[in-house]
Parts: sequence; structure tokens; C-alpha cells
Amino acid sequence: MDLSLIFTIPGKPGLFKLVSQSKNSAVVEALADGKRMPMFNLNQVSSLAEIAIYTYQKEVALTEVFRAIYKKENGGQALSHKADAADLKKWFEEVLPEYDRERVYDSNIRKVAQWYNILQEKGLVDLELSEREKAEAGEAAEQPAEAPVEKPAKAPAKPKEPKEPKDPKAPKAAKAEKAEKPAAEKAAKPAAKKTAAKPAAKKTDK
Repeated sequence: MDLSLIFTIPGKPGLFKLVSQSKNSAVVEALADGKRMPMFNLNQVSSLAEIAIYTYQKEVALTEVFRAIYKKENGGQALSHKADAADLKKWFEEVLPEYDRERVYDSNIRKVAQWYNILQEKGLVDLELSEREKAEAGEAAEQPAEAPVEKPAKAPAKPKEPKEPKDPKAPKAAKAEKAEKPAAEKAAKPAAKKTAAKPAAKKTDK
């Protein structure tokens, strides 16, 4: 199923198929009645292949939603988009149970049902992958997975060698040695004076 050439046009009901395209314009064909019309502002049209439905985990492409409807309905028509809103919600919950109830409105569900029935009637819904989808799947498979980059482990900090504790008595001992030296020198000097003999007094004859 290839939805890349199926478009919606703002302000116009139904779906349109791209027939031809030039640089600044295109020709589209209404799927409902086959009428063709020119399109000069291509920025206004939206391809169904670009539309996705919100879920609580991710966005699911409309193509995948249509395949889920196809399986549920065994290839037949879906619930009418004109059905009661409560019935449409219940139906869509069976198609896509995880759809986001707050971001997907009743009008979105009606459009999904309407678009699917239009495509199913024209035989444009199936379970086959389009060439574009196969190419995208092949490109995704060819891309190697990026290996996680491991950060180099930091080398453990080298423990600092403990300094040897200083002997608190060492400085005092050194001072004591310096203090003892002058005291010894002073003690030696008086001893030298005491041991020196005085010259004997000469006696004179009268």
C-alpha cells in the first residue's frame, strides 16, 4: 500500500490522487468521482504517507493504522464515519488500543474511518509494503548501530607517602648541645688561671 500519491486538500472533502506534476503546479484526481483539477499551491496539500496518529508511546503512521483496520475488518469496509461518536471511539480502541485519548479527537477518528473506506472501495488498501517503505526499511537495516563510547578509566591517585614524624625532643637536644659548649669553655678558663703559678718574690740582702 502506497499512500505517498494520495492527498488531502484543505476546504475540499474526500481524497485526491496525484496524476501529474510540473515545477509549479500539479493535476489531481478526486477518488470519489474521478474529476480532475489543477493545483497551483502544492504547499497546501498533504500526503497521507506523512500523517501519523498519536499514541502514548510514539506516533504511528497512518499506513500502519490502515493495515490494522484491514486486518480487523478482514479486508472489508470499516465502521461508517457517520456513526455515533461513542461507537467510533470503541471501534478505534480495537484498532489502535494505545492511541492518545487526549490528543486524538473524535473528528480525527471520523476522518480515519472515512479515508479508509474510500481507499478500500478503490482497492488501494492492502498489507503489502510499498517500494518506498521497503527502501526506508533497507536503509535502516544497513545503518550500523553506533557502539557506545567507553570513557577511559581514570588512573587511581597515587597515595602520598606519609612524612616521618619529627622527634619533638630533637630540637631541644641540639639546643642543649649548643648551650653546654659555652658553659664548658667558661668553666675551663678560670681553671687555667688558678693553676698558673705566681713568680717567687726575690729576697734582697740588707
